[in-house]
Amino acid sequence: MAFLNQKPEDLNKIFTSNLLLTNRGFNYYVDWNNIDGYKGFLVEIHAMDVLIGCKDDSFKSQFVTLLSKLPSVRLLFPFLFGLAKSEREQLYRGREKLTIIQDELDSADHLVYSFSKTIELFDENSIEVYYDFFVKMGLKNLYQNIIEKSTLDYIAGVLVGMDSNGRKNRGGKAFELACQPLFEKVCCNQYPLTLLTQKQFKVLKDYGFDISEDIAERKADFIVLDVKKKRVINFEVNFYNGSGSKPEEIIDSYINRQNDLKSSGIDFALVTDGKCWLSATNQLLKGFRHLDYLLNFYMLKHGMLEEIINSVFDTDND
Repeated sequence: MAFLNQKPEDLNKIFTSNLLLTNRGFNYYVDWNNIDGYKGFLVEIHAMDVLIGCKDDSFKSQFVTLLSKLPSVRLLFPFLFGLAKSEREQLYRGREKLTIIQDELDSADHLVYSFSKTIELFDENSIEVYYDFFVKMGLKNLYQNIIEKSTLDYIAGVLVGMDSNGRKNRGGKAFELACQPLFEKVCCNQYPLTLLTQKQFKVLKDYGFDISEDIAERKADFIVLDVKKKRVINFEVNFYNGSGSKPEEIIDSYINRQNDLKSSGIDFALVTDGKCWLSATNQLLKGFRHLDYLLNFYMLKHGMLEEIINSVFDTDND
């Protein structure tokens, strides 16, 4: 089906007849590329297995022996209670220390623990501090009563859970994640184009484009460019379920964006979807009349992306 030669009314009908039920693809739930932070600690991970199932009468002695022989095992602790990657990095670089409030009477208000990768002298007092941390954080109970076979399996589970939760908190990016493979397939595999994701327009200066200061600091979901032909298009990707969405403001804002970008020689396309548009067909029609390229996931997937690429970059004449 050819989309670009259709009338706005026909495009409107195609659009509303093929709306998505969800904006979440398989790559929304877990980004497996994030589940690899532990790989630099495989020796420490396997060494920690010695604590699995240890009884009270031998646990502390095993812990002391472990840290005496392999002090770097303490660097693994932040993985065991699900500390965020950014926080772990700050600890490892020595920029931060783990500070924990303490509610025990006749004790300091807070305790401070170092997890810097810098090699530190480890003596009996140091090991005692980290043993106290291990017990109070509940990690002793974890090894005695919860983990049955493998520290590695446990850590992988923690990281998957953290990444899944993080993605659910970033629901606004779900539709971008679903669309990105299509952009990569068409723009990078079918054509010799450059695809940039989540970049400010000023990045185009690095490719020889003259970008006005008016748009330089604005951020784009996807930028597709041909350096040789000096042509570029911005794809903005959004999904609207309906709650809180105002279609008239959405369309007007993107018409204004298109006008601003065109003044800098940049084409524009809006990829949008969601049930919000079922009750906003008049606004959609306005969009099809005033936006050069307006499409939903169905249209993106079934050939309109290729049509837009051909139109903007004149690929038929290559």
